[in-house]
Amino acid sequence: MRLKGKVALITGSTRGIGKAFAMGFAKEGAEIIVHGRNLEKAKAVAEEIKLLGVRSFAVAGDVSLSGDVLKMVEEAIQASRKIDILINNAGVNPFILEAENIKEEGWDQVMDINLKGVFLCCQAVGKRMIEQGGGKIINISSAVGFLGEQGFLPYAVSKAGVMMLTKVLAYEWSKYYISVNAIAPGLVAGGMNAPILSKDILVKGLSEQVPLKRLGRPEEIVNLALFLASDEATYINGTTIVADGGMTGYRPFGFLDMIAGMMKKKE
Repeated sequence: MRLKGKVALITGSTRGIGKAFAMGFAKEGAEIIVHGRNLEKAKAVAEEIKLLGVRSFAVAGDVSLSGDVLKMVEEAIQASRKIDILINNAGVNPFILEAENIKEEGWDQVMDINLKGVFLCCQAVGKRMIEQGGGKIINISSAVGFLGEQGFLPYAVSKAGVMMLTKVLAYEWSKYYISVNAIAPGLVAGGMNAPILSKDILVKGLSEQVPLKRLGRPEEIVNLALFLASDEATYINGTTIVADGGMTGYRPFGFLDMIAGMMKKKE
């Protein structure tokens, strides 16, 4: 029960790794503010969390819209009186395309949610944490933000931006006793990767590119976030911790080339 008495707001926590964060933090005693675009889905997860014996409340909104963010933070404060922990998990990667084929609206969609949305949530919650006298913010980046990858240009740029956002906020807000860190997962089984990993041949091919020869498990990322949110990580600030099985010490996958090669073998 490392987080007993703490309140955690987790964006994008109605499914995938976001829901795993919510359930994992609840098991450690934290009160959970579940967030999603759809309020009914957020309420359903909040009800699941209550079965674990902790309080939970649902909020909804688009993290790329400042009005929605301010509203959901205000609702969270009214329900729980404070926010001790913010996990910026909400993110999208709606397409895998060569750079020359990316449309402006596609670029904007990824940047608005993955980078602007993280900033808006940090700013809104950060102001509350300043008033409270401290807090912990954990931003979810990606190993792709270090490596780059074929077909992932806007996603990679947005996640690299999250790392720099984390550094600067940590520098500015340390005087308020707010720590800001990021986690950069590699390929994790589940969440937004589910469509990519629906075929065994892809799972095998991608796993072979990771030095540990397997994909990450959601609970491995959750455990890292729990550590950063706990009192065990009080001297860690402004850093991005990579959890990718050694991928960033290796090389990019060459994702599009690998898919093309697999298709040729299949033919």
